[in-house]
Amino acid sequence: MIAVIINGAATALGAVLGVILKKGVPEHVSKAVFSAIGLCLAVMAIQGAIQTENILLMVLSIAIGVAVGTVLAIEDRMQSFGLWLRNRMKAGGDSNFVEAFVTLSVMQVVGAMAILGPIQAALLGDTTLLYLKSTIDGISAFIFGALYGVGAVPVGIVIIVYELAVYAAASLLSPLMTPDVIRELSAVGNVMILAIALNMMGLTKLKVADYTLGMVVPIIYYNLIVLF
Repeated sequence: MIAVIINGAATALGAVLGVILKKGVPEHVSKAVFSAIGLCLAVMAIQGAIQTENILLMVLSIAIGVAVGTVLAIEDRMQSFGLWLRNRMKAGGDSNFVEAFVTLSVMQVVGAMAILGPIQAALLGDTTLLYLKSTIDGISAFIFGALYGVGAVPVGIVIIVYELAVYAAASLLSPLMTPDVIRELSAVGNVMILAIALNMMGLTKLKVADYTLGMVVPIIYYNLIVLF
């Protein structure tokens, strides 16, 4: 549980440092690093997505996820929450607040590490993956803080709440998290990370948060449909 808190704190601290040191980092340098991170994320996402052994399930998961997510307007609701946070934090003049909050939140919670990290910590006592994620998240939060400002800071709270929920539910989920589920869930998550990377490089403007429910489909498929 301590590792989860450290993960959230690393993101918040990285974002704060980015905001503080923003003037010391030229904008063109920050954007170049930001694009480079997006490129690396794309490579990582492709490597993860091709691990799937059921390409049809991956396609259906993404399609079902984005269809339901669009109907529920998940990203729009996140943006509304971001606007509410911006007002509460007296950052009304910060036009980048919502973009930073929504993009970084999705980027740091849809990946397989955000799920497998807390599960490994809860069931195996292994926090290695969470500490690795903390390092990556801290660096990306620093870049977001430098580029977009204080909107990246409250993402640390989002991570703590999300990962603590996974941690608490791990004992209940463990019978469902078979190797097949984990592999396909990771593949679906990596497709979403690829979408984030494309957005970061300015190639697309996908509403990635709308895709997140697609990660539930492999769990349902392997634990209900396959059994029949």
